[in-house]
Amino acid sequence: MAATDALHTSDDITDRLLTAAIEVFTERGIEKAGVALIARRAGLTTGAIYSRWEGKQDLLLDALDVVLMQQIAQLLAVGPDASAADVLGSLGADLMNREFAGDALMLEALVMARRDPVFRTTLRDRMADEESHLATLIDNGKDASIIDPALSTCAILTLCQAISLGFVVMGAIEKPTADADEWNTVIDRLVTAALPATDPALYRP
Repeated sequence: MAATDALHTSDDITDRLLTAAIEVFTERGIEKAGVALIARRAGLTTGAIYSRWEGKQDLLLDALDVVLMQQIAQLLAVGPDASAADVLGSLGADLMNREFAGDALMLEALVMARRDPVFRTTLRDRMADEESHLATLIDNGKDASIIDPALSTCAILTLCQAISLGFVVMGAIEKPTADADEWNTVIDRLVTAALPATDPALYRP
């Protein structure tokens, strides 16, 4: 079965295996995380894995899909009526206080991608879904005159990803971050700068 098919035909066993994979990959690292250990963690045999994925790398990619979907859910957690500016501001604020279990797995995947060009391409393609969600949010903000249409969607997206991935790396080395209030002030200023310049009423106070 192709890796992406496993998510599309999600069942209890698939969910258990993906949960176990995220835990084991995070605890042991990708290199030391064996398929047998992942199966045991899920209370299953390796046959359950190989009937769904071709191998560990395919399982890793679907585990990353779960992580990325969780990140998207966090991004949109501010509510269905929130503006694009509110979502971007919430994203920036949440980064400072994030306790996201998927960060360690993402870091492992980034290291693997650095060493393996084939995996690098595949990971980049998998991350495209997350990019498209945020890009759509930005474009909707432009259509609603909430975000300055003169600004590049790609550039805003690049900034958001650079900050997000940067926090993944900073978390790995437990680097101290700025004061939360000071950070939120900077994020608020950045979001304000992205608002349409022609309508001062749209600026945050």
